[in-house]
Amino acid sequence: MGTWGSGNFENDGALDYVGSIIVELRSRIERCLADEDAVALDEEGEAVVVPSVQIIALLCEHCKAAPPEASVVARWKDEYFAVFDEQIDSLEPKPGFKERRRAVILATFDHLEKEATEFWSRV
Repeated sequence: MGTWGSGNFENDGALDYVGSIIVELRSRIERCLADEDAVALDEEGEAVVVPSVQIIALLCEHCKAAPPEASVVARWKDEYFAVFDEQIDSLEPKPGFKERRRAVILATFDHLEKEATEFWSRV
């Protein structure tokens, strides 16, 4: 096992562990996006997909773990926004919520996309 620093994530074993968490989160996102019932905003869409994207972004940013490729993140973003835009009005959000929530979701996906672009440009 390689160790290159004294930090909690500065060794191969720790990064392998973080990588396994990311693989699990990626699988959960993919399964959810593939299931039209699960991806509904009032089901796992808002409860699992977007939080999982944020967790992956944070793990990549703070632990220097390998993110999904930027093209994968872009696909997730497109698929999720198709669901969001189709369903949000039927949930009768309070005025302004739809726009604020959409901005947060966009920032979440953009964060992970940035991490992916930067990571894979170095590899």
